[in-house]
Amino acid sequence: MTCDKLQAYLPDLLLDSARVPAHVPVDVRQHLMECSSCQNELQELQATMQLLDGWEVPEPSPYFDTRMAARLREEKNSKAPGWLERIRIRLMFGRNLHLRPAVAVACALLLVVGAGSYEGFVSVNRTQAPGQTVSATVNDLELLDRNAQTLQEMAAFDSADATVGQSSNGDASN
Repeated sequence: MTCDKLQAYLPDLLLDSARVPAHVPVDVRQHLMECSSCQNELQELQATMQLLDGWEVPEPSPYFDTRMAARLREEKNSKAPGWLERIRIRLMFGRNLHLRPAVAVACALLLVVGAGSYEGFVSVNRTQAPGQTVSATVNDLELLDRNAQTLQEMAAFDSADATVGQSSNGDASN
């Protein structure tokens, strides 16, 4: 028999401190008679229980009920915080004050990674990805946007076509 096995029977021994209850096994009773540390523990627990039996609950303040009712009304009428506010309270002003530096570092890291990822997505959309083919029409339109000389040449062709068209119309009218 060990002292650990006696721990399971301590509540039964405390409730009936005048005598050992009959449903307590014989080996536990024998151990209690032989082990001085278990006897001391049982006596200390009995003394604690006697002190608790004599303890009287203090009277609450006469204004306790009034203050409690006012506080309950305030809580009932107050707007419930949103999820972001609850997270902020728990992380920044809650009991986890030792986590503030870790939260600050995690937020900064998240901001840097997020900004880098966004810039990577934007730059991929701005430039042509390698291995992707571009149609001839898109190439021609990009050339027109970038090359003023090409625009001038196109204007010259248009004016030449217009002159040729006018001269051919003029010859037909004669």
